Amino acid sequence: MENRLKAWCAGISDQVTPGTTTVVEGAPGTGKTAALDDLAARWETSGRHVVRARGSALESELPFGIVAQLFDLVDPGLVPVEALGALQLTAVSADFGVLHGVYRLAATLAGTAGLLVVVDDAHWADAASLRWLAYLALRIQRLPISLVLAVGVGERCDDPSYGEILAACRRITLDNLALDDIAALISPAPAPEFVAACLDATGGNPLTVTRLVQALAEDGVPPTAEAAWRVAQRGAEVSGEVVAARLRRRPAAVVAAAHALAALGPSPHPGVLAELSQLSPVELAEAVRTVELLGVAGPAVLDDMPAPARAALHLRAARALRTHGASDRVVAEHLLETSPGLEPWAGEVLDRAAQEAVNRGDTSAAARLLWRALREPVANPARALRLLGVAELVGNLPGATARLREAFQSDVDDVESAVALSYALHAEGKPTELTAVLADSSPWGQAHLAVHGLAWQEAVPASVSLDTPAGVLHHVMVGDISAAEAVPLISTSTTMSALTSAMILNLADALDSALTVLDDVDRTRAPALHALTYVMRANIQRRKGDLASARADLTLAGDHLRQDRRWLAVSTWHAALLADILLEESRLDEAAALISEASTDEARRVWSFGGLLTIRGRMLTARGDDHEALEAFLAAGRHCEAWPYRNPAALAWRSGAALACAAMGDGERARNFAHEEVELARAWGAPRALGMALRAEGRVTAGALGRTLLEEAVRVLRGSPARLELARALVDLGVVSRRQGDTSGARACLRDALDLAQKCGSSAMAARAYSELVATGSGPRRMRQTGPTALTPTEHQVAALAARGRSNEEIASTLLMPADAVEGLLSGTYRKLGVSGRLQLAEALDVD
Repeated sequence: MENRLKAWCAGISDQVTPGTTTVVEGAPGTGKTAALDDLAARWETSGRHVVRARGSALESELPFGIVAQLFDLVDPGLVPVEALGALQLTAVSADFGVLHGVYRLAATLAGTAGLLVVVDDAHWADAASLRWLAYLALRIQRLPISLVLAVGVGERCDDPSYGEILAACRRITLDNLALDDIAALISPAPAPEFVAACLDATGGNPLTVTRLVQALAEDGVPPTAEAAWRVAQRGAEVSGEVVAARLRRRPAAVVAAAHALAALGPSPHPGVLAELSQLSPVELAEAVRTVELLGVAGPAVLDDMPAPARAALHLRAARALRTHGASDRVVAEHLLETSPGLEPWAGEVLDRAAQEAVNRGDTSAAARLLWRALREPVANPARALRLLGVAELVGNLPGATARLREAFQSDVDDVESAVALSYALHAEGKPTELTAVLADSSPWGQAHLAVHGLAWQEAVPASVSLDTPAGVLHHVMVGDISAAEAVPLISTSTTMSALTSAMILNLADALDSALTVLDDVDRTRAPALHALTYVMRANIQRRKGDLASARADLTLAGDHLRQDRRWLAVSTWHAALLADILLEESRLDEAAALISEASTDEARRVWSFGGLLTIRGRMLTARGDDHEALEAFLAAGRHCEAWPYRNPAALAWRSGAALACAAMGDGERARNFAHEEVELARAWGAPRALGMALRAEGRVTAGALGRTLLEEAVRVLRGSPARLELARALVDLGVVSRRQGDTSGARACLRDALDLAQKCGSSAMAARAYSELVATGSGPRRMRQTGPTALTPTEHQVAALAARGRSNEEIASTLLMPADAVEGLLSGTYRKLGVSGRLQLAEALDVD
């Protein structure tokens, strides 16, 4: 290390010769002072005289302060003390006579041996001394004197004499160290990863690098790749020490600005920064420029402050930020660094910030805020305790359960506490206590638990009986029983059992029965169930292939979800279904945006997120991004296994993964996924799931066997209410038939598929069927623009309600529109459907 430093300084020394003015400039820590020390030692060793001075911000107003430093300690035998004193060095006397007198002293001292005049941190020199240095620089060529000044890069000095010196000098710039330079400072030969870590930790600043290398050596850290991870932590400590030392030498204004900037972070509000630093605008601007130049902002600045002073700074910051309208989140970050009980509003700010953190899924931040909030007066301590439990569900499950249990026991009617505690007990595998929570909850709480899916399964599968619809549904989702076994076990005696039974009927393809059950659900005791029932209806209509009715129900569900955004499981399900419909309408960008918006960290913990992942896979498949699509389908599979769900009637992720694998050329893996889904679907026994699985297996299987599987898929789906899935299978069978030379068979399949797709309202599927039909040489000139697919979503909503026997007034009340608007919409609907009145609507819309 010493050899490297000597070689570096020698290069600078070679450029400093008598009769010249040299300015060495560099950022703090780049080695300016070390270079001057080495240069002075070389001159003294050679028998030449050296005088030195160092500028200081604290002495920048002292007239001739630098000149006095240069000559005060000179050997009286060379320059008599009285000679310097006789010059009367004051600001007023900085005229030609005084300047020339000091110049004569320097010339006398130089004699014939030579003189090196060194001024470190010359940008802080006083005006009178700068005037003399400029005077010397203009006349130095005739004398054996070398003038060397060290200045900081970017340091500001507005004195004109300083500018004159810089204009006439030779400049040497000291840069940060590169990888090779750092490697040369470390022995033995360091690993490249270790050197790179040193560069990352220090930015290559020579002083910081040198101290870091020394500290690592003292700690016994070897310069190996395996030890590179230790560099970052030690580097932060060393950098902090360097920054703190650098700041201590600065004026009070710079220190105040550095403290304020470090507390407030990047891009602070100007008013808050001024209030916190307590500086005038002019002082603040100059101080901030200096802080940025020195690089002394950041955590290291705060770490160097005494703890009481640091806490007081954060409290002042919290007050100033709150006064200037900063968010609770920003104010709370400062309150975390203060003692409790200092402001009456602190508890509420922390509580609101914690709720915001929970909403955005930042559970660790929420936990920190809530722990602190509970030490302040808050309006609802039980609520804060419950939020803390929710925040700790991810990282501290036992602690979360304890806090949620306490919150629930304080008020068994608290719906949110019941739901959160149920989550915790489910995760901890405590079915007995979970059952007690379900039993103790109020009807409203029971409904909320149903919305979250917690009433539909127990923590341990072996503990779930078939005595209740919830237990039956659990076994259905796991895949333990068939549809034929499950349907006879349903019950609609209570709201929750009716909802659960509707779900079972839906999965068993008894779609009309499921709709009937939902129509009879008593929603008066739990208004939130409006959203759930509409989403469940939309899911059933989607399975039937009635996309317009599904969209209409989703619109109604969305109205309720906007009124209360707590229903995350339902809102995620809602987003998945709506994105699915957008895909069928060829609106891929809108679907992608909706999926992205709904894919929050919090949503990933609810049961319905698997459906959103599956729809994301379908969207990516439609875009041709098969690799990302496969990842989405596999993520959906992992999500299902975590609950655990295996029944493909609930989520057919394997068939999506199979098609993605096939598109990437991995036929064997594709067939494995598809065949597994076929086996699971056969065990369940409902035609929709089996037909979809057979279609996937047929698509990934070559030759006659593939066609046979597709033909079976069509046969199975013809016996199901899933018209859109039948259209999909017909298109695939038509494509295979055409490729195998069966043109007439292909046309028959594709015509049926086109008709079904248009009736279902799937423009994407209709476009594919139409394109393939044209490829057979027998396509129609254009797709029809009448029928149900020509209706707008609002028209379809109105028509569907009218087809079910609702009056105009009832429709207007349901859809929140004037009765005359209903009549106008119906008139347009009749024209598009080619019917004369509402008695024909049911047949035209295929509504039962």
